[in-house]
Amino acid sequence: MVKIRPMTKEDCEAVFAIDRACFADAWSLKMFEELFQYSVNYYFVAEDVDGICGFAGITTSVDTADVMNIGVMPERRKEGIGQELLEVLIQQAKECECEQIMLEVRESNLPAIALYKKNGFQAIAVRKNYYTQPTEHGIIMQRSLE
Repeated sequence: MVKIRPMTKEDCEAVFAIDRACFADAWSLKMFEELFQYSVNYYFVAEDVDGICGFAGITTSVDTADVMNIGVMPERRKEGIGQELLEVLIQQAKECECEQIMLEVRESNLPAIALYKKNGFQAIAVRKNYYTQPTEHGIIMQRSLE
């Protein structure tokens, strides 16, 4: 049974390890530690008896929430953890009175694209060569929260 809870500074090393396991262009540990300096960042972790197995976060502006990252340990994928994390992000964006939620995803990340489409996101644009390691286009996706 996975529990979703707000991320704390004590979770940064575990989240950093998950980010490195999930993404070639992972954030630094310092980037995760600095998230707590800003009240517009909302990060959550998925945790069970074995520890933290996933994380996700948004940053909010006036009327938009941007999904910054969603990561689930590779061996824990296809258990619905990503879905639970995304639902928490959408709910948090609504609580912040955002009108829309947006994200970028690698064009080759078909499982993530399917998850986002299942949750009402639509592709609205392409950012050419947005990602590195390897270089790849980013698909911008958006969902209305109204």
